[in-house]
Amino acid sequence: MNTADAGKVQKTGAEDVRTRLIDSWFPCSVVDEACSTPAGSGRNEKAIFPWFASRPIAQARAAVLTTLLPADDTMRPHVEAAVRSGSRGALERLSRVVRENYGGRNPVVLDLFSGRGIIPLEAARLGVTSVGTDLSPVATLAGRLLADWPLHDWNSEPPLPFADSADADNQVKGTHRLADDARILHEEIGKRVRQVLEKHYPRDASGRLPWGYVWAVSMPCDHCRRRFPLIGSLALRHPYQKTFDVGQSLQLAVAGDEWRAEVVDGIPTGQPTYTSAGKKGKSARCLFCGHVHSLETVKAKGFAGQYQDEPLAVADFNKNPDKENDTKKIFRVLRDDERSAALEVNWGDLVKIGSLSPVPDEDIPPNNVHTVQASGYGYLNYGQLMVARQTLHFGTIAQTIRECYTEMVEAGVSVEYSTALVSYAASTLARMTRRATRGARLHSHGNPGGTGQNRVQIGDVFTNEASLSFQFDYFEAGIGDGPGTWSSIAETGLKPLATHLRGLTGKPAKLRRANAMAIPYRDGTVDAVICDPPYYDMIEYADASDYYYVWIRRILAEIQPDLFGEDVGTVVGPNLQNKDDEIIVRRVYNGGVKHDREFYENSLSKAFKEAKRVLRSDGHLVVVFGHSDPEAWKRLLAALHDAGFVITSSWPSRTENSHTGVASIKVTVTIGCRVAPVKRSIATAAQVDREVTEAVKSAVRDWERDGLAFTDQLMASIGQGMEVYGKYSKILKPDGTEAELDRYLTLSRVAVRDAMALKLDELPLETFDKRTRFAVFWLRLNGLTTISKGESRFLAQADSLSFDDVRARLLKESNRGFKLRLDPPDSVSTDSSTFEVARAMAGAWDEGGTEAVASVIATAEFAPNDPHLWAVVGEMVTQLPPSDKAAKALTAIQRNVHAISSLAQRAADTAMPSSTQLTFANLLEENS
Repeated sequence: MNTADAGKVQKTGAEDVRTRLIDSWFPCSVVDEACSTPAGSGRNEKAIFPWFASRPIAQARAAVLTTLLPADDTMRPHVEAAVRSGSRGALERLSRVVRENYGGRNPVVLDLFSGRGIIPLEAARLGVTSVGTDLSPVATLAGRLLADWPLHDWNSEPPLPFADSADADNQVKGTHRLADDARILHEEIGKRVRQVLEKHYPRDASGRLPWGYVWAVSMPCDHCRRRFPLIGSLALRHPYQKTFDVGQSLQLAVAGDEWRAEVVDGIPTGQPTYTSAGKKGKSARCLFCGHVHSLETVKAKGFAGQYQDEPLAVADFNKNPDKENDTKKIFRVLRDDERSAALEVNWGDLVKIGSLSPVPDEDIPPNNVHTVQASGYGYLNYGQLMVARQTLHFGTIAQTIRECYTEMVEAGVSVEYSTALVSYAASTLARMTRRATRGARLHSHGNPGGTGQNRVQIGDVFTNEASLSFQFDYFEAGIGDGPGTWSSIAETGLKPLATHLRGLTGKPAKLRRANAMAIPYRDGTVDAVICDPPYYDMIEYADASDYYYVWIRRILAEIQPDLFGEDVGTVVGPNLQNKDDEIIVRRVYNGGVKHDREFYENSLSKAFKEAKRVLRSDGHLVVVFGHSDPEAWKRLLAALHDAGFVITSSWPSRTENSHTGVASIKVTVTIGCRVAPVKRSIATAAQVDREVTEAVKSAVRDWERDGLAFTDQLMASIGQGMEVYGKYSKILKPDGTEAELDRYLTLSRVAVRDAMALKLDELPLETFDKRTRFAVFWLRLNGLTTISKGESRFLAQADSLSFDDVRARLLKESNRGFKLRLDPPDSVSTDSSTFEVARAMAGAWDEGGTEAVASVIATAEFAPNDPHLWAVVGEMVTQLPPSDKAAKALTAIQRNVHAISSLAQRAADTAMPSSTQLTFANLLEENS
């Protein structure tokens, strides 16, 4: 349908479920390519606010464009150009086509799980009415920072009250007002905070503020009762041969009942006091008497209130006399005044925010150790996650931001613009917390040998996308310059903001906090719902972001009460974010609602039913989803089906690579859906089986023409199979029961493989046993590379194998995933697959030559000239690199096939009972 026809249909008001571009095409390869570029990776947008599980910009842009554009093949090159570069011109051209497609009006696009607002941003660029909702106030704020305020025109606002004439004169013509004023505000905040806190952070001998401080927790010894520090690493700065830097380290000295930390040149000579002890895990060794405390004992000390914070060293600067602006980060011991300032902290100057305390006193929810690890060591509220002076520092920043907001409004700056500016400052504070808890350890680059560059910085407290680490030795950033300080963190956000604003056009998105199971919009008012729903059990979003929430609300509780007011929260975890309505599978029960698999599927189904309610009759639902567990996929697809949607397409994108740094899942899939017809017929399973197979095989021809990789065709087949599945209200098996959804997930993948007409030496692949089919399929797809655990499970499903059927027998497991095993199995028998027998033959050749190989064949009771066995041998030789050990052995076996067959026949004539298994130890003994 061309754009003119699309417009006519819309104008007449006909009830028409129009096809969209996404129903027949998606720029998979271009998205994959763009994810490795600055324009498509999403790294810049991620730097503005630290939300979780972010999708690359390229994938979101492609999803929005293909959902809103008509099914017109002439649109393809324009979409590809927009996805590759994000160019303003390409997007403006496509925006005009979108408007034509909707009869001259702006369509409404809703993301009901908006997260940081990537999808609303891409819709906003097109000038459509873009709406994003999220249950989390933190996520909603992130969306406003990215997709709302940057698209406003702020040029009519008066100058900020703390911007002097030099600031106005230095503004570069053509820069964005928001970026300029955000920088002015951040500099003002930094200046004021330094003035207030300087008495707590004494300057060094040269008059400069140190950039940070090394701390550790101490505890009393159960044996000698003396207090000693818990230190996991004594290295401060590794040596670096290139600059003749010998490095620095801590040395712990003992004098009577006292200990002290000394800073010495060179690598550590002593041993840490808190280390791993093999299988027993962590333990603490007393510095005085050597008594070893188990991890359980160490944790008990924390819950008994026996921990004490101890400053160890100052991170300072050493100016290079030969270079004007060159300084090196060095470490030194604390002076007495620095030690006193670090330990003597008073929060009395900080004021409450309504009924909120000036620093966080919200309790960490119980049983939350896997997300906030410090809570397993006796730190039970969020304020305790920092050393006392850090908490004062952050509380002062929050108070200063509020003061600046009041001054801006009083000076005539609009409330909305003042809110936007201080919200970017709140984002900086949130990003600063990532380098500021008892899990923020000194990160010393390089190595003890001095062969690597030895810069030092502060490590991130998030060990992954959603887990806060804990360390007994940790780092505190100061109030001046250097890694982790306000000025440093501000710069890492202000630069990306300026980049984001450059050339950005469109219509501001509307972001609001709302429950996806109760969308606050009228029936039939939305043209497209495009969303990236929570990923099953991967991330506990609210628990992880509560760490930001408790600090941000100290700034914005009275400025953005719709997000951070005192009434926001739930019974579980007072004054924290809503956990009850969060659509996830929770690993542990925290009280309140039980978030199990049933809850996830039912809640997701409710959310999709809400999406169906607000959609127009000709609307589309598009879901971006990625997960490593086939069970999560099955539940997502079941929720879509139960909500009354027909899946029309599924398009894979390989969004994780070394460039993006934004995704933990290798493959995500963009799923296109339409509202199911009101009346659907009943069909037999046999009928639907045929339809699914034919639909997938027909689609394979188009995918091959478009250059879709075979592995991606497997994921794309989900859409084809589910479209047929969704056409019927019931699918009945011969026994009268309903066919399960995963029957058609498996059948779709099998149809893709069958469409390839895979043959081994002219033998169709389907004539081989299941495990051999799996192994040969794997070898063709992946070779010897390691594949993620999720993809491995999907491949097993193609042959109706449970993963346990292949996990140990055919795959080798590592932390990265699975790879195909080529080593000989422990034994062979009549139950062995052809592939396992071929592996055994390769192992036998290396140990015993032709006779040993013949014994393997006879023991497995294969005919000496079995065509399937020799076809697998030939396949392995073809697919494996010539240097591979198994390939070399099998090549030699091929050259000696006649001798081996004769020996195998002779062995078969005097065959052992079929129940006998031949181990390789016995085989070698027989042939010795």
